[in-house]
Amino acid sequence: MNTTPPEYNAIYFDSNELLANGWPEPSVRLSNLLHIGRWWKMQPFIPQPVLDETEAHWRRGVEANISKLNSAKKELERVTRPVVSDVKVDYTRIDEMCRQYEAIREKALENHLISVVPYPNRGVYFFFKRATKYVMPFEKDREGKGFQDAVILQSVLDHLHKKSDLNGVLITMDGGMKQAQIREFLPKFDSSRLRFSTLDEAWHSLFEYHFDQNVVQPWAEERKNALAAVEALEHLWREFLASNLTEPMLRAGGFGQPMTVIKLLSVDSVKVSFVDTPIPDLDADPDRPVRVLISLSAECTAIVRKEHFDFISSILGGIEKNDVQPPSPLDILQAKASWSGGIRATADVVSHQFKNIVPESIVSEEELRSQK
Repeated sequence: MNTTPPEYNAIYFDSNELLANGWPEPSVRLSNLLHIGRWWKMQPFIPQPVLDETEAHWRRGVEANISKLNSAKKELERVTRPVVSDVKVDYTRIDEMCRQYEAIREKALENHLISVVPYPNRGVYFFFKRATKYVMPFEKDREGKGFQDAVILQSVLDHLHKKSDLNGVLITMDGGMKQAQIREFLPKFDSSRLRFSTLDEAWHSLFEYHFDQNVVQPWAEERKNALAAVEALEHLWREFLASNLTEPMLRAGGFGQPMTVIKLLSVDSVKVSFVDTPIPDLDADPDRPVRVLISLSAECTAIVRKEHFDFISSILGGIEKNDVQPPSPLDILQAKASWSGGIRATADVVSHQFKNIVPESIVSEEELRSQK
């Protein structure tokens, strides 16, 4: 075990890393980072503007998809005329969904012992002046871009300024944040007290610091057992994917022969590549309920439409609209399609074995990359 402690004892989170890791239901990787931080008695913090920004992002997504549902209803009613389609769209009221979101968020803060950092006590002029001078993270010629980042950064700096016993790391993907001119926001602040890191970088550095065989060996055993248990349930994953995959998620054809999937017919095979599991807690009962993230790919059979592709035209210029012809019957055919991504699932760990594995939701390939 490396007993040299990290150079910081406080972890702050930016919105982008939280959103990429499932907040307010933290991903396995985010949960493991917080777990390792507790080993080193690190204090985790989330600025209030980050909590507000992540909730606003979630709400925009919900409202956008409600709008799509309502538009789809109207379109179906239009195309079925003069037949009465009697379409009903039903979903939980938005205010009730917001209430549930807030309850889940409060539970996450409590379970992971995360404290909230208040908004900075600064007026509009303070930030406006720095925006007009393009003080990073305000970006030049981007019409005020960076305002949220500046407010988040200032809240972290003010908190560290008041807590002289803390040195912090801000977990962020934002390149502008990493170039921030800290002295412009807090002139007397010792900039060595705050560093910037992605979640992945922080994970690797903290795990190397705490390479304890008492933890690593049981965790390695659990990951091996989880992979074996998941691989043995191929029929479950085929059924779950068949019920939850949508045609836009699938890929078909290849370079020079693009195809669009019209209808998924079957999920024929599944290959599991990795299962991310939570780190076992040495001070708690090893038998416990857990959430896992499964990385896998699937081969499928689908009805596809061949898309006409002119390599020369794609290089030299576009195709005139009048030259586009409707697909002939021969352009519609049955073919192989593929999908890759992840599945969130719950399980019970009993004597380091994974039992009662139940799939919850599909994770896109993009989301999976950000959480691995």
